[in-house]
Amino acid sequence: MIRSTIFIILFIYTMLPASGQVVSQPFEFQFENKTLRGLIEKPLQIKSRAVVLIIPGYGKTNFVEGKWFSRLRNRLVSYGLTVCVWDKMGCGKSDGTFDINQPVGNSAEEALAAIREIKKLKIPGSNKIGLWGVSRAGWICPLINQQFPVDFWISVSGTDDKENFGYLIKSNLLIVGKSEQEVDKLYQAWMKGHEIFCTQGSYEDCLRAVKPLMQDSTCRKLFGYKDESEPTKEGKKKYLQNQKSYTRKGYFDVKSGLWVCIKDFDKVLLKVNCPVLALFGENDSQVDWRKTKKLYEQTLGKRTNATLTIKTFKNCNHNLQVCRTCAYKEDLSALRWQACDGYYDAMKVWLKKHKFIPE
Repeated sequence: MIRSTIFIILFIYTMLPASGQVVSQPFEFQFENKTLRGLIEKPLQIKSRAVVLIIPGYGKTNFVEGKWFSRLRNRLVSYGLTVCVWDKMGCGKSDGTFDINQPVGNSAEEALAAIREIKKLKIPGSNKIGLWGVSRAGWICPLINQQFPVDFWISVSGTDDKENFGYLIKSNLLIVGKSEQEVDKLYQAWMKGHEIFCTQGSYEDCLRAVKPLMQDSTCRKLFGYKDESEPTKEGKKKYLQNQKSYTRKGYFDVKSGLWVCIKDFDKVLLKVNCPVLALFGENDSQVDWRKTKKLYEQTLGKRTNATLTIKTFKNCNHNLQVCRTCAYKEDLSALRWQACDGYYDAMKVWLKKHKFIPE
């Protein structure tokens, strides 16, 4: 795409709760010699006071064509913010190859490249930059802040300092009705395999360790385990590639038996000197929100020149949606993927309080 097309405004009108319409324009920037593509969305009738970047969680994205987070984006624009989204490398119309194990530090550098372009283009509201991040973004946003002190951060279902897949396995196996004894057996198998994988252990040893998970039909269905009863050349090749990619950054914590993505993460959080709003679903089956809440209170909550606001929502899942079982991959179409009661209002009230949006 020719760079000049950034300045061609494509008017896409969408009815919004407060301000009526949103103006959407293409946005692109360079990162690691690749062009990443997304959108800038701003209110038609309100002068933006700030730009908020949407920092996604784990996995691929489809912000542009798939209209990901469209309800959230529309709400934020209706409040008077300019919203910036883009698809990860190899996703949507972005160049490059998607990396499922992209280090969080590299994700932060990607966002910083987007911020530099926003500043260069003088996007409305770019005198103040805020972050809205979900799940894995709980690691990324503080790293962004280390190099570019942001004006605010909304953390949704943020992470503590350690790997959380084991928690996801344990909580979801309990939700589907397995006994605590069965769950503990499968969890311990995962822990052993995780340790082998993270400490440069062999493919064959890891395969033996996680055999109970591969033989369990629920684990195969929910978590993608395949029943590899015998080692294969292709399996070993994939294992070694994933092991090398996954362990590029961070370290294995012997005490907890879990991988740590960011060394001294508590010290990184202590450097965040902007207002922070932390939102959690109390039935989150993917991240142990209680651990994160405690970590935030012990770090962000101890600062003297900034504020921490925490809100939790009952009967809500990892994505702050109303749920029945709140299980991983639960089909919420019957509930119309409804956001938790008070979720949007909590953000609006908080943004008004800190004068990032008009009264």
